[in-house]
Amino acid sequence: MHYAVNACLFPLCAAHGLAITTVEGVGNPATGLHSVQQRLVESHGLQCGFCTPGFVMSAFALLRNNPNPTRKQVERAIEGNLCRCTGYRPILDALLTFSQDGCPMGNACCKNSSESKNKEEKNQVAEASLDGKQVSIFPPELKLHDDYFNKEVQFTDGEYTWYRPVNLQQILVLKQKHPRAPIIMGNTTTARPLAEGVFDDEKILLYGGSIPEMKDFSVTKDDLIAGGACTVSELADHLETVASQLTGEQTRHITVLLEMVSRYGSEQIRNVSTLAGSLMCGRSDSDIKTLFKVLGTNVRVASTKRSRIVPLTDLKIANNEVITAIHVPLASKNEFSAFYKQSERRSFSLAIVNAGMFAKVDTEEKIKSLRLCYGGIFKEEYLIDKVSKVTAGRSWDDALLHDVLATITDILSDDNGHKVDSYKLSVASGLWFKFFNKIQAELKLCERDEGLVRPVSLPPYSSRQVFDACTDDGQSDEDALGRTVPNVHSEAAVSGEAIYVDDLPRHQNELFVALVISSVAHAKILNVDASKALNLQGVHGYIDHRDIPGRNGFGVLVPDQELFCSGEVLAFGQPIGGIIAESREVAQRAAAMVTVEYEEMKPILTIQDAIENNSFYGKPHHLVDGDVDRGLAESEHVITGEYQTGLQEHFYLEPFAALALPKENQEMEINCTTQNLKGMQAEVAELLKIAQHKVTCKVKRLGGGFGGKEAQVMSVTGAAALAALKTKRPVRCVLPRATDMIVTGKRHPFLGKYKVGFNKNGKITALDLKLYSNSGYSLDMSGLIMDVALKSFDSGYRVKDIQVEGYLCKTNTPSNTAFRGFGHPQAVLVMEDIIFQIATTLNLNSQKVREVNLYQEGEVTPYGTKLVKCTLPELWKNCKSNSNFESRLKDIDDFNRDSKWKKRGISMTASKYGIGFGTVFMYQGAALVNIYTDGSVLVAHGGIEMGQGLNTKLIQVASSVLGIPKEKIHTVENSTREIPNAIVTAGSMGTDLYGPAVKDACETLNKRLNPLKDAMPGVPWEKLIFTAFFKRIQLSATGFYCPQKEGDFDIVKKNGSPFDYFTYGVACTEVEIDVLTGECQVLQTDLHLDIGKSLNPALDIGQIEGAFVQGLGMVTSESMEIDEKGRINNCSPLSYKIPNVKSIPRKLAVNLIKNHDIVTNIYSSKSAGEPPYILSLSVITAIKEAILAARAQIGKIGYFRLDSPATVQRIQEACGQQIKV
Repeated sequence: MHYAVNACLFPLCAAHGLAITTVEGVGNPATGLHSVQQRLVESHGLQCGFCTPGFVMSAFALLRNNPNPTRKQVERAIEGNLCRCTGYRPILDALLTFSQDGCPMGNACCKNSSESKNKEEKNQVAEASLDGKQVSIFPPELKLHDDYFNKEVQFTDGEYTWYRPVNLQQILVLKQKHPRAPIIMGNTTTARPLAEGVFDDEKILLYGGSIPEMKDFSVTKDDLIAGGACTVSELADHLETVASQLTGEQTRHITVLLEMVSRYGSEQIRNVSTLAGSLMCGRSDSDIKTLFKVLGTNVRVASTKRSRIVPLTDLKIANNEVITAIHVPLASKNEFSAFYKQSERRSFSLAIVNAGMFAKVDTEEKIKSLRLCYGGIFKEEYLIDKVSKVTAGRSWDDALLHDVLATITDILSDDNGHKVDSYKLSVASGLWFKFFNKIQAELKLCERDEGLVRPVSLPPYSSRQVFDACTDDGQSDEDALGRTVPNVHSEAAVSGEAIYVDDLPRHQNELFVALVISSVAHAKILNVDASKALNLQGVHGYIDHRDIPGRNGFGVLVPDQELFCSGEVLAFGQPIGGIIAESREVAQRAAAMVTVEYEEMKPILTIQDAIENNSFYGKPHHLVDGDVDRGLAESEHVITGEYQTGLQEHFYLEPFAALALPKENQEMEINCTTQNLKGMQAEVAELLKIAQHKVTCKVKRLGGGFGGKEAQVMSVTGAAALAALKTKRPVRCVLPRATDMIVTGKRHPFLGKYKVGFNKNGKITALDLKLYSNSGYSLDMSGLIMDVALKSFDSGYRVKDIQVEGYLCKTNTPSNTAFRGFGHPQAVLVMEDIIFQIATTLNLNSQKVREVNLYQEGEVTPYGTKLVKCTLPELWKNCKSNSNFESRLKDIDDFNRDSKWKKRGISMTASKYGIGFGTVFMYQGAALVNIYTDGSVLVAHGGIEMGQGLNTKLIQVASSVLGIPKEKIHTVENSTREIPNAIVTAGSMGTDLYGPAVKDACETLNKRLNPLKDAMPGVPWEKLIFTAFFKRIQLSATGFYCPQKEGDFDIVKKNGSPFDYFTYGVACTEVEIDVLTGECQVLQTDLHLDIGKSLNPALDIGQIEGAFVQGLGMVTSESMEIDEKGRINNCSPLSYKIPNVKSIPRKLAVNLIKNHDIVTNIYSSKSAGEPPYILSLSVITAIKEAILAARAQIGKIGYFRLDSPATVQRIQEACGQQIKV
């Protein structure tokens, strides 16, 4: 068997006797790619590439076990792999080609196209060439050598000792001898406490995964008996086998167990997580423990002295005891059970509330036993004993339903004096209601209500991409411009060869620095004691603000963010200092030992706090057009409202990282994860008090950025550089995921307060809008973001007579920063709420209100820009027609009328996204193009590749201008040495700045080479270049782009232009929600965009889909809360839920209209990186439509407020009380 596992959950010592295959062992460009890798490349199934090896390994393991998987198995295999760039569609399209299931698109399947058939032939050749050669076989010596499996083994690193017993007696003896030692199996629970030093007293680790007696599985007439070391995946396999052998009532619990297993974690977690570990994990939301408890499971516990069987409900284990087996009862006659789970994300997510339910009735259908067990509500799973007592002997009728609902409400509403979250209580009631109906139908007392019992719809996945050819008639085959070529680093990414900062080899004498961060939100530092940390072996020192020779501050506009706090802590997680050590493990452990004494002060944490305390940065920002007072006075209707958006974490897969190398003569070379090399170089120079020419900053590529690596990477780069300066040794700094999420800024939360006037048709006639952003404890780019919000709030809708004010709230939270969209999404969310309230006030469909306000050709924006070649009306018409909006709207009305417990909504939204900086000095891009004597070309430029395909597009530009194949052109790392003073790669302007620069450099080279070309007509390129060298023709050229501009944009005078052009888009999205739990699934999305004449349609469609899905997360599952102490509560993938493969629209279509004659910064292409983000707002507006239908059935009519994100909690609460207790 082949198992996909996460390295963090599988200790190296546990691999003794096993064969490990990493992505490097699957295939590589030199010897040939495996078909999984090849298909990902050809399907454009990667962008930044950081997550790609994980997808390769998950698919590889699946195919090694099952060469012909179903589509469902493919999705299941990768539901635990997260990608922040692609939106998953191209990954799914690549991997579903291995499935033998029929495509839900039927004859329209993409595999039926000639291009896809050619790909299939290539894939078949690739796969055949790898048989027995590229795919490693299981090492024969491991099969033949019994010592690997029958001999007890002991490993030690000089500090900890790892024991691998191979039979039950051995582990019992070891546990008797070392009662405090943890038994590690899946490592899902012990990894964190181990890193925190919880087991340092004994420093003994016992491995329980190699004991046959604890892996056994058997079936008796009454029980399923599974060994404590059985993994969840092994349990699933056993259950499938047993289910095929048993019949009738005995399979009931097995079916429920399989349902639970399918919702448990992900494939990688199920492959290592064990039953005994799950029972001992201490989590109240454990799916296994909740269900096992309610089924009446018994546990076998053993020590060297005895073996005993105890009910799980009474399980208490002595330190010297081990769980050896779990006895799960089979269902007997008239026994029923169910498992339910409500989480923030549909799959690969911990439960907010889970429930196991069990019922047994007698021959007269009177209740003999009714048990309900809930997880996630209290600190332990709670089995409601009172339910059993009050229901014994009763009939399964409506009186029972309401009495149990009352009991649930009574018992679960209070947790030791603390009020239970109302959402959890509502879900608990709703789950009982589902179970009641299910059993009522099983007993044939009523018809089964499918709408109540079934989960939210998950129809088969399908996709479609439609675009016109972006090449010219007669274009040379060697000219790559406009073609759908894969990202140039694709093969390196799929084979694990792509290098990121933390992949750089360790230098001799290299050290690591770990940050010491504040544990309070606002305080004066009274004392910092690092003595305990400094005494830890391997620690080399401590640095803080006193070690800084230069400026202790950085920032884009104002250097008001300290590298290390110098006295007053302004936010939880603010860096105070750093521990320098031999390794990251030692450094991180030592950093946790540093104690800080504070004098705490009251923090300002929210926008409301800032308003109350008048805590703002500078004066308000203003945008005025027309006379808002007159407009409101003359409006037929006037309403007011408020709307708030939340934090969003960038969740780039590659965390902040830097490697600083001190060199001679005060030189410092730094590799770092930045979008802004020029800014980083300048900040380090200021910090170290040296000239910029002595600082070289480099980056090969980023594992995602999204704006988060634009302004704040100095927190690690500065720490590494300062530590390197102090120690005169190379120093690396890489933030652990949790620390990265605590320390760094997020998307700004916004509060909008509006007063809007409109007529009876929904046409907006006046708007007075105040926008407040939570900027955090330093300014960062908050002012620029607010300026964009003011200019972008209208999105695709014309508004006249407006006044917009923007306030930057100064709070004691981490400084919020740039994020894809740069203030645009937050402002448009407010605008969409305005439209929604207008529609509900007038009892109109929201789409009618959007249509009547839609921007038209020639109209002027509030900041004075006339719309030329505005394709928004055309896109709206196409989207409405191609998505069958009107007929689907009718179908949804019919569905909602017939379905009480599931509701659907459909919505269309429009977007006008401005591309440009509005500041003249930002319009400069530089490039260097070198031609070598063999004809190969090297392109260097100032832009940063972070998955958007910048390097690929610039190679395509060079290919077109020079007239040579793209294979002859290469890019290397970006460096301040080759391209000085490069403008930040942001605002979707990378290609727009550096494409013209590359074009300019190549045109210069052409001018030099043209006389020689004329003298040598038809000569091959290689010979031309070789001859040019001997003719002393310069084969290196710089290119520079600095277009003529009117001047900086002035928002008051409305001089200049803030944008170069607009990328237009329209979306139509349909969703389904569960009114009792708030669970939501996007069923279908149709995206229609105008991106001009794309330089590479495949890359741009990837950007469109990735932006949409990232925005989908923003408006649904990505909830991040700050508690009253200023701590962020969702600082890990466990609790912060970005979309996964199950979250995306089940039917996704992207349509690019033909607009090839427009003139933009580089040929006729428009940027596609950020504009589609706004189209994701169609998801939350569709959710609102579904909620409207739910509220209407309980008599609630009209407007309601649904802030973003629309989490399951908010959706359920907005639906109102659908069950009467």
